[in-house]
Amino acid sequence: MRVALIGAGFASRPHVLALHELGHEVVTVVTRREDRARNVQFVFPNAKRCWPASEALDAGVDFAIVASPTNTHLEVVTEAAARKVDLLCEKPLGANNDQAVDLVRIAREAGIGLAVCFQHRAKPGGRALHDLVRQGTLGQITGGFLHVPWWREQSYYDDPGRGTFERDGGGALMVQGIHSLDLVLWVLGVPRRVVASGSRSPAHKLEAEDVFGGLLDYGDFVITVHATTAAFPGREEELWLTGTKGTAVQHGAALDLYQDISMEVVASGTNATTATDPTGMPVEWHRSVIKDAIESFAEGREPLASGESALLTQRVVAALYRSVVSNSWETV
Repeated sequence: MRVALIGAGFASRPHVLALHELGHEVVTVVTRREDRARNVQFVFPNAKRCWPASEALDAGVDFAIVASPTNTHLEVVTEAAARKVDLLCEKPLGANNDQAVDLVRIAREAGIGLAVCFQHRAKPGGRALHDLVRQGTLGQITGGFLHVPWWREQSYYDDPGRGTFERDGGGALMVQGIHSLDLVLWVLGVPRRVVASGSRSPAHKLEAEDVFGGLLDYGDFVITVHATTAAFPGREEELWLTGTKGTAVQHGAALDLYQDISMEVVASGTNATTATDPTGMPVEWHRSVIKDAIESFAEGREPLASGESALLTQRVVAALYRSVVSNSWETV
């Protein structure tokens, strides 16, 4: 496949390495910065640096990866749709729910393939958790909690626009916690209502939150959510789900199952993490997402993380942020 890489910041690194491992070719890279283009050209020497995205998409590409700032996704996908280019879009779809809805609609009306990079669905522990719940191994779900205790230096937020609502759509929930939250929603579905609070810790100066807490109310049970970039020194995320027949603990790439006093390792994998390093994501998860996207478009089936399914996650995030403002429960 001839691929256009749109954006060459932190999020692009695992995409570049995954594309190389899969045998695809990045022919154009969209960035204003020559140093970022050189990082891509180290792996794909013939990649042409382009600006704006329309120039890269005009180069006869088969597939595009959208890894540009969140508030540019709608514009980029509109350009790709006009050229009938299938694509994989980084999360979140848009800086707000309206942008996300428009993006999915434009892709659908153009008839192009749209997958979203929610790679936690592809990691071994994520897939295994999904299967355990679907198979009823845990029995009836009785509760759980999601804990994302990550760390970022202030220099991370010093990058212009990072941690703002206009560009990113939010902070620790929207940018960091959304991956694990998406896994919860992929496994359990959408809650009835949510309540949340967000704040800025002494560790950072930013517009949005770097500490987030909330509850997902499913009627018969609740899931507690905590996501932060102010938990020095940072460690991998954990998701606990409890049921009437067992408890599952997903941490990093792994999944442990408790059905008596002993523990069974259901899944394991590379435990590289972005808990402390934004570039530390394991390449194999991205490789799986890209491979699935390209194959699903060719076969005419839904990808692992479709645009429509990603909209559900964006809708829950929007309700959580509304709750932060209203200081009350919000329906999803």
